[in-house]
Amino acid sequence: MREIIKKLQTFFFVLLGVAIPTSIAASGIIMGFLALLWIFEGGVNEKLKQIISSKWMLAVLALISYYGLAMLWGDNHENSSWIFQKLPLLLMFIVFATTNFKQKTLKLGAIAFLITTFISALIAIAIDFGIIQELYNYTNMISLNNNHKSAFIKYNYHNLLLAFSALLCFYLLIEKQTKYPIILLLFILIYGWSIFSEAGRAGHLIFILFFILYSAYYIKQKALIILGLLGLLSVILIGAYKFSHPFKVRIDEGVEVVLNKGKRPGKIKDIRYVFVQESINYIKEKPFLGYGTGSFGTIFNREVKSGHKFYTHTTPHNNYLYVWFELGIFGIVLLLSIFYFQIRELIVLKNGFHRLVLPLMFMTIMLVDSYFFIFILTTFYIYFYTIYSRVNLDKPS
Repeated sequence: MREIIKKLQTFFFVLLGVAIPTSIAASGIIMGFLALLWIFEGGVNEKLKQIISSKWMLAVLALISYYGLAMLWGDNHENSSWIFQKLPLLLMFIVFATTNFKQKTLKLGAIAFLITTFISALIAIAIDFGIIQELYNYTNMISLNNNHKSAFIKYNYHNLLLAFSALLCFYLLIEKQTKYPIILLLFILIYGWSIFSEAGRAGHLIFILFFILYSAYYIKQKALIILGLLGLLSVILIGAYKFSHPFKVRIDEGVEVVLNKGKRPGKIKDIRYVFVQESINYIKEKPFLGYGTGSFGTIFNREVKSGHKFYTHTTPHNNYLYVWFELGIFGIVLLLSIFYFQIRELIVLKNGFHRLVLPLMFMTIMLVDSYFFIFILTTFYIYFYTIYSRVNLDKPS
C-alpha cells in the first residue's frame, strides 16, 4: 500500500508542474489528491516532529491561527470569508515539507514546469502575432477572456511564472547544470520575448531586477558571458518598448504615475497609489492590533473618498500592507518570519545564493499584490520551495 502511495505522490507532483502554468482548477484538484495521500500515508508522529522542529512551519501555523484570533477585535469583518478561503492552502506548505519526494521526482517536476511554461510562452507569442486566436475561442475548457493575450492563465500570473522560468534556466545554463545549453538558451529567449509582449509589469520587473542581480554575482567569474547577456537584455528591452504595445503602455503609465505622485492629467489618482497612501495612514492609527480580519475592503469602501470603487477589492495590492492593516505589527512579523526562517534554511545549502532567488523573488512581488493569498502563485511558491529546499545540484540533469 505504501509503495502505491509513493508512486501516486510522484505522479501527482510531476503533474502539478504541468498544471500550475495551465490550469487553476487542475492545480487545485492535484493539490487535493496530494493532501489525501499525505493523510493515508500515515507516519503522524514523524511528521509532527518535523513540524515542531521547523520554525517556518510553526510560523505558517501561527499566522493562520492569528487570522482566527483577529476576528475578536474590530467590527468590520464582512470580507473575512475571502481570507479564510485562502488560508487552508498555506497548510500545503506543511504537507509538501513532510512528504519524502525522491530526487528524481523533484527534478522531473521542475523539468515538467519549464517545458510547460515554454509551450505557454510560444502560444502567447502566436496569439500576439495573430497566428492563432486566444485559446478560449477554441474550447470552453479555458475560461480566460481578457485582452492581454496570455495562453492559459491570467496574464500577470503567467508573466511571473515565465520570469521565474527564465531565471531558473539562466542559472542552469551559467552553472552548466545541463547537457543541453542550446535548448536552455532558446528557452530564455522565448521566455523573454513572451514576457515583454504581455502587459504584466511585475513579470517585467522580476525578469530585469533578478537578471541584473545574477549578473552582479557572476560578473567577475564570467565577465564576457555576462556582458553578452546584458547586451542581449538591453536589446530585448529596447525592442520590447519599440515594438510591444502592451509593454510600452504599461511602462509609460507607470512612469507617469510615479512622476506625478499618483496623479494623471485629467484623471483621478491611480488606484494603487491611493491604496498605498491610505493604507499607511490607517496603519499609523492602529499599528499594533490592526482593524481585524476581513476589515480592509469594508473600511476602504466606506471611508476612503478618491473616485474609485473599492468594493471589488479585498486587499491593497500589497501583501505587507494588507496583513499589517488587518492584523497589526504581530501579523506582519509572523508573515516575515516565514520567509526569514525559509531563507535561513536555504542559505546553508549548497548553491545557497541561487536557492535564495525564489523567496527573494516572491517577497518582491508581494510588494505589488497579495500574492501570498492568490491560489496559483501560492501553489507555485509551495511547489518550488519544496524543490529548492531539497534538490541535489551536484550533477547536471
